[in-house]
Amino acid sequence: MARNDNVVIRIRGLVNAFGDRVIHDRIDLDVERGEVIGVVGGSGTGKSVLLRSIVGLNRPQSGSIQVFGQETANIGAEEMRGLQLRWGVLFQDGALFSSQTVAENIQVPLRRWTNMTQSLMDEIAAVKLSLVGLEKDAATTDVHRSANPRPLYAAAAQHLVLKL
Repeated sequence: MARNDNVVIRIRGLVNAFGDRVIHDRIDLDVERGEVIGVVGGSGTGKSVLLRSIVGLNRPQSGSIQVFGQETANIGAEEMRGLQLRWGVLFQDGALFSSQTVAENIQVPLRRWTNMTQSLMDEIAAVKLSLVGLEKDAATTDVHRSANPRPLYAAAAQHLVLKL
């Protein structure tokens, strides 16, 4: 098979099972750079298992998953962290820390991966908030306050924080 350099996710023969229950049976999938796809299906049909397998949170029983040309099953923890810095995942309901403000949630990756000053992190958080359509004053708001800010917008800003 000819290699397509535009493919950023390549799945071949993916099998996921829990006990006797087979969730995925030899799935093949290519996702090309810039392509937006939706994974849809009923409750319990394996949408989250598929995504967790792609990002390395679930080890499949068999098959191959390549992300940015690297086979994820055969790489070490350090290489996997390098890959994980290249993508972002928005979980249902944002998966934010409820005990932190919107700005503090956005700054989590900055605290984890950089040595930035607090003032610079505050400035970057404000920029990322504006990119997702939230006002600057949303930064000091509790993440789960009903209408504003919306947790998914805050989670999107958190994803964008390492994208300079």
